[in-house]
Amino acid sequence: MGASIETPAEQRAMLAGALLSCVGLASFLLLPTLVEAAVSDLHYTERQVGILAAALSAGQTLSGLLSALWIRRSPWPRAAAVTLLGLVFANGAALVAHDFIAFVALQALVGLFGGALYSLSLTILSDGARPERHFAYAIGAQTVYQIAALVAGPALIRAGGANAVLGLFIAMSTAGLLLVRWTPAQGHRGAGAGPAYSALLSMPVLLALVGCFLFYVNIGAFWTYVERIGSAAGLGLDAVSNGVAFATLTSLAGVVFASWLGVRRGYVSPIAASAVVIVLAAAMLAGRPSLVMFVAANIIYSIAWNVSMTYQYSVVNAVDESRRGVALAPSFHSAGGAAGPAVAALFVTATDHDGALWLVGGSVLASVACFVLALRLHGPAHRSAPG
Repeated sequence: MGASIETPAEQRAMLAGALLSCVGLASFLLLPTLVEAAVSDLHYTERQVGILAAALSAGQTLSGLLSALWIRRSPWPRAAAVTLLGLVFANGAALVAHDFIAFVALQALVGLFGGALYSLSLTILSDGARPERHFAYAIGAQTVYQIAALVAGPALIRAGGANAVLGLFIAMSTAGLLLVRWTPAQGHRGAGAGPAYSALLSMPVLLALVGCFLFYVNIGAFWTYVERIGSAAGLGLDAVSNGVAFATLTSLAGVVFASWLGVRRGYVSPIAASAVVIVLAAAMLAGRPSLVMFVAANIIYSIAWNVSMTYQYSVVNAVDESRRGVALAPSFHSAGGAAGPAVAALFVTATDHDGALWLVGGSVLASVACFVLALRLHGPAHRSAPG
């Protein structure tokens, strides 16, 4: 699928990849609502929900690492079907297993199947004629899902607590089975050559992947505790959820901006600018923010998140000669997503979440340093332009 013009079948494959990426990340993208439901309905503590978020991301990490062993060898429709059915099973079992240990174990399993599906979807998109645009479309689709689900979150919690949120995930996975027939049978010609982990042998690729890890340390900490920050400030569940949903809606501007900008300013400039904006957003949430400050911080954070994510995948592609790095990127994202809430949980209390915000700022700036160094080591031709 490397031609400049895609056939209808290839276009359907790209659509399937974008939509399946939403299903694979469904639990993580709605993590604030799942956390709020776990606290209000299942009565988990602030530290327990940090462990819950870390377990979900840990499962995604493991499956992302394992994906290099099968992603270019297994039939993709079968892999999509297995992962979707696994998500239905794990979330279905969680409907009746509310004991903390069992629930956390099942969410780790959700992460395992969801991470595998996400790695598959990214690989499908990377094989298209315009991978940068396909990545932007996938992020846009994920954003639309987030908006709808976050707006519905308070009503779901009131109607059925944590089980209603899990029911949404089950419905998405079941609907995802309809996309299996659009999934390509196998990968890009020649992309499977070479050892499974050859991408990791290159220092630029490794640094780019570490940059992905550190960026998600920031996201994991922020996304786990953002609604708890609003609740601790006395803003109310509906106001907080609607504020986060509205911010997610505005984040589509980040997708549009990245699509319009392309590589005219290279990769470093948009990634670095996004990091500065994220630090500003974290500073705005310190203490007890007002509703206006809370929503404004979430808006600028969400826009910066989407801009940075689009270019991070492009950096991995630019410095990777093996074409496997993009399949491994989700495992580094998930590892960071697990580390973020796990570390933040050591410093937060029911009323003070500033420790999580310090972690957000420090990790996102460190991620920029990794991306810059990766491009610099790969060569001058790749510092500002695609490879």
